[in-house]
Order: sequence, then structure tokens, then C-alpha cells
Amino acid sequence: MTALALALAACAGPQTFKEGKALIEQGQFEQGLARLEEAVRQDPGNAEYRIGYLNRKASIVHALNGRADQLRGQGNFAEADKLSAQVLAIDPANVVARQGMQAGALEQRHKEMVAGAEASWRRAGEADLAQALEALRVVLQERPNQRDALALRSRIADELAKKNAGGGKLAAAYKKPVTLEFRDAPVRSVFDFLGKVSGLNFVFDRDVDPAIRTTISVRNTSLEEAIRMLLSASQLEQTVTGERAITIYPNTAQKVKDYQQLVVRSFYLTNADAKTVSFSIKTLLKAKDIVTDDRLGIIMMRDTPDMIRMAERIIAMQDMADPEVMLEVEVLEVKRTRLMELGVRWPDKATLTLASVGDSLKPLTLADLGGINRGRINVAVGSATISANQVDSDSNILANPRIRVRNKEKAKVLIGDRVPVITVTTNNGVSSDSVNYVDVGLKLDVEPNVHLDDEVAIKINLEVSNVVKEVISKSGTQAYQIGTRSAGTVLRLRDGETQVLAGLISDEDRRSADKLPGLGELPVLKRLFGSHKDDTSRSEIVLSITPRILRGMRRPDLTTAQFDSGTESNVGGVGPGPGGGAGAAGAAPPPAAQAQPVEAPPPAPSAMTGNDEPAPQPQSGDAGTGKPPGADAPRKVIQ
Repeated sequence: MTALALALAACAGPQTFKEGKALIEQGQFEQGLARLEEAVRQDPGNAEYRIGYLNRKASIVHALNGRADQLRGQGNFAEADKLSAQVLAIDPANVVARQGMQAGALEQRHKEMVAGAEASWRRAGEADLAQALEALRVVLQERPNQRDALALRSRIADELAKKNAGGGKLAAAYKKPVTLEFRDAPVRSVFDFLGKVSGLNFVFDRDVDPAIRTTISVRNTSLEEAIRMLLSASQLEQTVTGERAITIYPNTAQKVKDYQQLVVRSFYLTNADAKTVSFSIKTLLKAKDIVTDDRLGIIMMRDTPDMIRMAERIIAMQDMADPEVMLEVEVLEVKRTRLMELGVRWPDKATLTLASVGDSLKPLTLADLGGINRGRINVAVGSATISANQVDSDSNILANPRIRVRNKEKAKVLIGDRVPVITVTTNNGVSSDSVNYVDVGLKLDVEPNVHLDDEVAIKINLEVSNVVKEVISKSGTQAYQIGTRSAGTVLRLRDGETQVLAGLISDEDRRSADKLPGLGELPVLKRLFGSHKDDTSRSEIVLSITPRILRGMRRPDLTTAQFDSGTESNVGGVGPGPGGGAGAAGAAPPPAAQAQPVEAPPPAPSAMTGNDEPAPQPQSGDAGTGKPPGADAPRKVIQ
């Protein structure tokens, strides 16, 4: 019964296999593959069924995954997920489909975050702007090449550069222009007054010397800039300890360690070398707490938030994908051969021998030579050959490889044969053969170097070789005489520009004659008394190369390529120019604090300037000094 069942199943296999192929051609992939799989089960030993099923399954899965990726690139995530689900129904273990669905979900989330960031940016509030930038930072950290996020960040940066050229990091209240004039006043008194003006709370570390005095005279500058100048002149620093609270402490190594907030950040590199990037961060930022993992391409860094953000910008500049270029190469060899052999090849020698007489083994004597006559001499003359042969040969050899190669990497193409060369080695009377192979044909080596502005420098080495003749040594070793033509150059082309290299010409003209002396020189009859051979051969090689940049190098915008990094002794601190802010310790308030407006005392809606006459001293100006108002040198605070 078992044998009968197997026989019946084997008979049903061809029909099932045919039905499966028909269903696949109709677009019913799942049903068709199921029928093919059933045919394999019915006849497990049939290799044709198994190979057909596996090949069609692989091609269908590949096509569906490709279509799904294309739809995700167009933003059609729903249809892409349907195709990925169809792939998983066919092949539940398919990693590409699972990763595609995960990538689609991540891309959709990124698009929603970018849309939310754009909505926040359009509301034009300071807190909304900080929220938009933070959302973009998260998106770009998860996917550095997200186009929408990059475009929106660039638009925000351009607008900020236009609106706040030279502005700081603090909130709008901190950017309000103020005019301050204090001469030899206690620092604490100055901060007490600024606290009442701005509504912020300044707390002093116990090690801040109460006797520190300062002189400041600024007009129409931001409150942030005024605070920064006060801190810098007094060797003090600040850190944010609350939404409206700032702690002032001495700028000493120990106090900086006590007040600086440190964070740990892991950077996952995609393209750059972890050691190279780590060296850049250590050199530029003087960072010390850095750990690299070459196996996973991870850099772990522990430092202040400002240093972490600067490291982000440095890594974004270095962790870029290598450019790639597609080289379209055409190599054409045109060869023409003309051979003509015409004439009569006459015998070129005659051989005379003595005919044997009697005993042929008996040696000749002088008496025997005396009897030599025409009957005793044998004559051997070669045959005459008439040659009339003409051969014309035209051949075109075309190679059209398309090579995709990464920047500054070598690509090689060989179109031809590997000719064996046998070498015989004898050692102590024992012979052994060794075979070496020589590449004969068309060999092309290219090495591209992609530059900015869509230009590619290409180093090209072209070699065309052929076997001229085979050489056999006395010991029987086989070798070949190989004719070679080669050319090497370095050229620079634009994307899509075609360059033709020609001029590798081989022109040979051989003429030979085998003729009778004298008669073979007659002008008209020379071919009757000799054989003439004319052999003409000409070949030319033309190389055409066209680069197509698939992934180029983008010149970064100025806001990405340049940013403030502090001073020589205070890396990450405030430097002059756009983007300046709080000190190296990350003194800029967080977004929540930045959003708080400064409560200016009424009725001063705008900045004013006064004359140089002494003004009545506010009580806050002498707070904590133990002196009556006006005891200090004249000073004026006008807002």
C-alpha cells in the first residue's frame, strides 16, 4: 500500500508543479508557491521540483521586498507594510521584511516628529523653538540622513541667524537690552539688583568672597551678556539649579567639579572609525572620559551637556558614508588582418647519391669511383608547390562592464583567459611539474576619488595582451610569448562626463619571398619563379569611461561646519560672536528655564539712556555692604 501511495503521488507531481507555475504567472504567489511545495512533498527526490520551488520563492520574495522599499521611499507606508506582511506569509523567517517593517515604523514616527517640530517652530515661541530643536536632535541622532529633519533644521538655523545675529543662548527675557553703570561696586550688590530687575534668583556659594568688587559700564546689551561679563571679570561661574534659580560659584577646578552636571552618552557610528573619531574629540574638546568599542563602533563619553552637544556636531561631520561611483566602461578592440600568398615554390635543392653495386655493405674503393657514370648516380629533387591563398579577417572585440566602487578603493576587471605555464623542477633526480597561470586578455584597474562639486578623479590602468606563440624549451618546459599593450593615466571628470582614450595602435606589415635567383627578380614573371607572401595586421584599442556618482560628498553649510567652542583655557565656554552663551559648565538654562520671561519693573517698556550726572542710588545697590545709600562711587542703572 505504501509503495502504491508513493507511485500515485509521483504521478500527481507533474500536474501539481504545472498548476503552481500557472498560479505564479497569474500573480497568485502564495497559492502558487503552496502548490509547488506540495509537488516537492509528493516527489521528494525530484531535483527539478525542489530547485524550481526555491528559485521562484527567492525571486518572489526579492521582488516584493524591493517594491516595499520603493513604496516606503515614496511615503506609502501602509501599502509597503502589506507587501512585507505578504513576504512574511511566504517566508516567516525573512529578516529583510521584518527590518523593513521596523524601518517603516521608525520612519513614520520620524515624520510625525518632524511635522510636530515644524508646527512648534511656526508658533514662533521661545519654548516652542526649543522643543522643535530638541525633537529634530532626537530624529537626527536616530537617523542622521533624515532629509525632512535636515531641511527643517537648516531653515530654523537660517532664520535664527537672521533674527539673532550675535544673540546668546538664554531666553528672550535675558536678551532684553539693558544699560548698567557700576563703579567699584560689590558683585553681590550688582546681582541683587539684576535679580530684582529680571525676576531671577541668584544664590551664592559660601566660598564666593563677599569683598569682590567690580566695575561695569555697558549700554544697550543683553542681560545675558551683562551677566557673562560680570562672571568673567570676577572669576566666577554659574549653573542652573532651578527654573528661575542660578547658583554663582568660584571658577576653581574643585568647584567646577562640584557643580558641573555630567551626562553619559553613547554614539553609534555607522561609517567612521571609532578610534579616529575618538582622537578628534580628545584633541578638539580636551575630553578625557571616552571609551571606544571597535567591534560595535561605539563611542561612550561622559562630560557636560555642552561638551556632549559639541561632540555630536563633530561626530556628525565625520560619520558620513563613503561616496560611491558607478563606472560605465566600454573597451573596443578593432583588428584587421590581410594575408596574401601567391606564386610557385620551386625546389631549392637537389640531392645526388651513388647507386649501390653488388654488395651494398662493401665499402667503396678508388677503383669503384673510376666506373661512375650517369647510370650510377641517383638524383633526389624536391617538389614544386603552387600557392594561391588570400585571407581577410576583421574582428571587433567589445567589453562593456559596469563597475560600482567605493571612494578610494580599487576595482579590477579581467576579460580573457588564464594561460597555464608548466614548469619542470628536478631535485635529486626526481622531477616534479608545477603549473602557474598567466592572465591574458583585457585587464582594467580603476581607482576613483570623489571630490566635491560632483567631480571624480580616476586612476586607470589598461592592459591588453594576447598569446603570440608557444615556446617549448629543450627540457620540455612549456612557455608562451605574450604580446602586451598597456596604458595608465589619471583624469578628472564631472558626473556623467565621458572620456575616450584611444591611440593604442599596433600596425604590422610583413613581406617575404621564396624565389629563384635571377629569374625571381623579373618584373612581370617574378611570381612564376618564386612565392611571395604579404602579411598585414592592424589593431587599435579604444577605451571609453563615464562616471556616475551614486552617493556624493555634500559640502556642509556654514552653521554645521562652524560653531563656537569657548576659549583656549575654557573649552566649551563662551566666545565672542554668534551663538555665545553661558559658561563652559553648561550654564545655559534648560528649555523650561529659557521659556521664563524676565519681569521688568514698570513702567520701563524699552531701553533708555541717561546723562552722566549722578543719580540717586537704589537701596538694592548697597544691599549687604553696610553702607548708607550713595556711599559708593556714583553709579547709574537705567533700564
